[in-house]
Amino acid sequence: MIIVRLLLTTIITISAIYAGVYVWNGIFREPWTRDAHVRADIVEIAAQVSGEITRIAVKNNMTVRRGDLLFTVDETNYTLAHAQATATREEAEARLEIARQVSKRYDELKRRGSVSVADVDVASADLSTKAAEAALKAAQAAESVAEVDLERTAIMAPANGTVSNLAADTGDYATAGTPLLAIVDSDSFRIDAFFLETQLPRIAVGAAARVRFMSSGEVVPGTVAGISAGIAYTEDASTSLLQAPEPSFQWVRLAQRVPVEITLDARPEQVPLINGTTATVILEPAHPDERPLWRRFWDDFGWGTASGEAR
Repeated sequence: MIIVRLLLTTIITISAIYAGVYVWNGIFREPWTRDAHVRADIVEIAAQVSGEITRIAVKNNMTVRRGDLLFTVDETNYTLAHAQATATREEAEARLEIARQVSKRYDELKRRGSVSVADVDVASADLSTKAAEAALKAAQAAESVAEVDLERTAIMAPANGTVSNLAADTGDYATAGTPLLAIVDSDSFRIDAFFLETQLPRIAVGAAARVRFMSSGEVVPGTVAGISAGIAYTEDASTSLLQAPEPSFQWVRLAQRVPVEITLDARPEQVPLINGTTATVILEPAHPDERPLWRRFWDDFGWGTASGEAR
């Protein structure tokens, strides 16, 4: 009876140790994480010209396509400015034509040998023509600017997505450069997953991924698109471009989390993608570890000669 009890105790102890090692390996070595979030590009929309808002064509949470009208700014002043610029350009064209005719007449008289025309008159006429040409180019540029400003009174969606945080109404004054709404770019959704640095050796660009959304539990396939090249840390606080590391306790080291970008190969069907929501990511290891579980545990903790071979 005692032997049976000792045998059961031994089996239970070994099983508990193996289970602990298995859990440790799964948490700290296998490439998976619950620290992942849905991310998308947020496009802030602001008027490029100032003026009173005369029309708002969208509402909060409304889906828009690239090129759809969002809102319009009063175009009265810009229409007048464009008309004035057009008139200035036409006047410059007329002045240039007059200058060319005068220059041509002086050149003709000089060619015929007329004593009433001096070289200085011919040079002056040529310079007047060049000045008129420059004035015409400036007028054409001013007209183009006025035309662009007039076109900018209609603000269009720069990307496909969903309108968010609309903070304007008809009659409000839009100041150029001040955001009035945001568009969540629906074509830019991806997953930002944060993996422990100890998991990076088994993560590679192009590796297959499974993404489980916390909101619905739905799983969709993905692909590793890239691994961040750097993260911020507290010791990197020097103002002289030199690092100033603070002393740390040598026996306790916390693994840093490194962002890994995951592209979605499919969209979830049960819930829409929402920027900032939580997900779990499981990756296919880039380099499967064929060592037995006990050997991995032994090598990772640097016990015996096995660690020297593994490292």
